Parts: sequence; C-alpha cells; structure tokens
Amino acid sequence: MEHYSGPNTSDVLKKNTSSNWDSIDSESNDVCHTRFFKRSKASFPVTPERRPVKLPSVKHFSRRKRLSGASIRLSSPVSDLDSSFSSSSSESSDLDSSSDISEFTEESTMAPYGYISPITPHNSYFGEPILSKDVSWSTPSTNGPSIFEVPEILWKVIEYADLTYTKVPEEGVPVRRRPLSYRHALLIYGNKWEAQKALEDRNEQSSSSKGVLHSCLLVNKLFHNITKEIMSRKVFFDDETRMKKYLMYLKKGQYSAPQAAPSLFVLHKLFSMKQASVDFIVQHMDMSKLEWIEFHMCPKAIPTPEFFMNGEKIKKIVITGSKNFDDRALSEIAARCPNLETLDIRACEQITDSSIYELGRSCSNLKSINFGRKNRGNLVTDASVSEVIKNNPSLDTVGLAGCHITDKAIWDLAVYCSASVQRLSLNNCPLITNQSIPLILHSNYLSNVSVLELRYASKITNFKPIIDFKRRQEFKGISMLIEVCEDLCLKMRSQEVQMDKVISQRIFSDISDFANAQTDEDISYLHFLQSRRANSSSRKY
Repeated sequence: MEHYSGPNTSDVLKKNTSSNWDSIDSESNDVCHTRFFKRSKASFPVTPERRPVKLPSVKHFSRRKRLSGASIRLSSPVSDLDSSFSSSSSESSDLDSSSDISEFTEESTMAPYGYISPITPHNSYFGEPILSKDVSWSTPSTNGPSIFEVPEILWKVIEYADLTYTKVPEEGVPVRRRPLSYRHALLIYGNKWEAQKALEDRNEQSSSSKGVLHSCLLVNKLFHNITKEIMSRKVFFDDETRMKKYLMYLKKGQYSAPQAAPSLFVLHKLFSMKQASVDFIVQHMDMSKLEWIEFHMCPKAIPTPEFFMNGEKIKKIVITGSKNFDDRALSEIAARCPNLETLDIRACEQITDSSIYELGRSCSNLKSINFGRKNRGNLVTDASVSEVIKNNPSLDTVGLAGCHITDKAIWDLAVYCSASVQRLSLNNCPLITNQSIPLILHSNYLSNVSVLELRYASKITNFKPIIDFKRRQEFKGISMLIEVCEDLCLKMRSQEVQMDKVISQRIFSDISDFANAQTDEDISYLHFLQSRRANSSSRKY
C-alpha cells in the first residue's frame, strides 16, 4: 500500500503558473481587442505606431520574476503586445529559471534602498538606450589646442576680417555726373525736387575702416603678430595728419615692426604731401610685391623707380592730377609693367603722344585707360591713341575727355574693340563730328556700350541715331546712359520729340490704311512694307 503524501509542490506551482499565464493572456487579448474596437469608431485613422499602449506596472513585473524566469521582448508597442510575455516550459529546470531571473535583477540591485526600478530590456521601444562603458566619444577632449591657437586657422579668420571691413580709399564710379546748372538738372530729371537734390549730391563715399584689425592687435601675442603681418600687405593713407604721425614714428625709430612688403600702396587726396616723404617711406618698405599703385590727387608726389622693381606683378596704376608725372615716368612704366591692366593718368598734362605710343607698343593687356585732361589736349592725338586701341582689343573703359582725337580714332575703337567697350568718355573732344559716333551707332557697332559721355562735343548735331541706339539697348535689357551738356541736351530732346511724332504718324497711317482697305484679306509683310514705302514716297512729292 503506497503512502499518499499529497500533491507535489512543483506540480502545483506549474499548474498555478500556467493558469495564471492563461488568464493574463486572455485579459491582454480582451483589452487589445476592446481597445482596437473603440479606436475603430474614431473619426480619423490611427496609425499603429502612435497608438497608446498601457504598459504593465512595476508590481506586475516583480510578481512575474518571482514566479518564473521570463524573457521580455518589447520590440514594437502594438504588434507584439499579445506575445510580450513568454513563460518557460514545464521541462525547464529550476537552475535555468534562476539564471534568467538573475539577468533581469542585476540592474535592480543597483537602485537605492526602497526603490524598485522597472526592467529596461535591450532594443526596447519605450526604455532608454543602454550605453556602453566606453563613452570617450561623448565627451570632447580638453587636451587639444583651441582653434584660435592654431596659426593657420587664425590667419584665415583675420584675413576674412580684413577683406570684409578694410576699405581702401578710392574714387567711386558715379552713376550719373553732377549737372552743370539748375536748368541742366531740370532737363535731365524733369522736376524741381530731383533737380535740386542732384545739384546738392556730391557723390562722396566714406573710405574709413571700422577698426576691426586694430582690435585684433590687442588680443594676445599670436593675434598681434598675424594681424600686423596682414595689415602690412595694404598701405594706404587718406588723412594727412595720420601720414605725418607715421613719418614722425619712422624718423624717431619708434616703429620697430619688420620691413613691410605691401601689395597695395594708395595715397588718396594728400594735396600737401611732398616727394621727399615718399622717398623716405620707400626706404622702410619692400616694394617688390606691389600690384596696385595709386597717387590720387597728390600733385607734388609721384612713384619712384623703386615702386617698379618687380613690374611684371603690377596690374593697376592710378596717378591723377600730378604736376610732375611726365613722359619719362610713363615710358618707364611701359617698359617695366607689360601686364598692366588699368592705367588712369587723368589731368597729368605733361604726358604727350610719345609716351602713350610706347605704352601701346609695350602693353597688350590693358582693359581700362583714361587719358582725360582739361588743358593741353593738343598733346594727345590719333597717333598715339590709335596705337593703344589696336594692340589692346579687350578695352572696356576708355576715357579720352579733352584729347584732340578725330573720327579716325573712334572708328579704330569701333573696329578693334567693338564687343568689349562698355564706357566711353568723349567730353570736350572738339574734333569729333557726325561722321563717327552717329554712323557707328547706326551701324550697330559698340553693341555693349552702356555709358556714353558727349559733353561739349559741339560738332555732333545728329542725335537721331544715338536716340535710336539707346532704345535698342533698352529693348535688349541694357540700361543706356548718355551724358551731354545743356545745349546738346536741348537739341537731343527736340530731335527725340520729332522722332516720336513720326512714329505716331506712321502708326496712325497704318491703322487708317487697315480700316479703309477695300479687301479684308491679309497681305504679306513684305508687300505691306513695299506699299508703305510707295505711299511715303508719293506723299513727299
């Protein structure tokens, strides 16, 4: 007779556990179906990714861990809701269950006393990601130097500040020249307010910098050295007081900086500066890297031969209003600067045809020239200007104001530089007639000209081709500006009114011919033009 000791404890636990799991699964299925049924009645569709899911509480997780070693997986909030929990099989040993439980309770033992932390599984949708112990990538290294301690990077930063805030003093190109009188302004603008404003406007442009580089000098030693080297590349003065202070520092030996090697040297409107000051500055600078030389309105000073030590690099030379700049100096420039692109020697009345001819023979890359003058215009003629035009087909700006050139030089410009010229100044050219500009523009030469200056060109009387050319340019989208004096402006306005009358009469005659035609059939355009010419010739006779 076998002794009955009652039901086995492990069997009872397995039975209770399986029954409990079945009830939990059924409840979760009912909840899921009920929730899905309620949401199906909503007026708008709900995507599964945004459907709210009620997670089991912390107490529920603790009870499950005590019962069996469950493996939790929450890879999706909705699709895996029914299979979120899986129990161990009845054949699994107690050792396996305890090992599974230890894996989930390892992190909970790190929590403070009295606090039960929820289990955050791997790849959980709701839980925070578990970071690895190696988090060196998340914290920036503090041992390396700052970007402002690297000379190469700091050089680029200060160089950008120099390009942005440093403004070299230079004469800006005016949009329209100042009217000669109040009546002239009325003819140009048409009303009193704009005419008065044009007379008061001096087109003055500020050329002072904002002092950004001077602030960089005071940061630290590295900033100071790099800023000083960048500043030494541009040497310019537009204030005589600052120029005198700089010369005083040089004479007293207080300027201890290394010898500057500028690429730009500009003196702007220093009327009282003498040649001795320029010679003294040259002794403390290296002029072998110059690319831009400008002496604007410095009548007593000119660049010395040291400025042209390495003349192949020089691209721009501006010497205006000088009383000492002569043919010898210009011939030296022509010999030493073969790659010159811009030459402005306005109001240098010592220059003659001989040096300009040498310039045309030596320099073939010129894009902008200005030989304009107010007096002694007979010293510059077609003999030199035509030579410069023939050897420089890329000219886009040509200033010949006051020169005694004839129609021949203008035709040479139209033939050799027709596609490149954009600005042409012929003010005070007394020998230009109707045989040049009106015929050239009527033949559609100089097709890219946008600025044409004809002040005091008194021998030009036929403005109809010029007006027609202006209208064609505006039709092509090129804004055309024609500068004339007061007398020529009156002639131009009267001829423009006559042209408008002729156009309006032609339109009226075409409409009347169409309205009074005996037949309504359309005719060809060629036949229409022939009939118009026949009608116009019969009206003349």
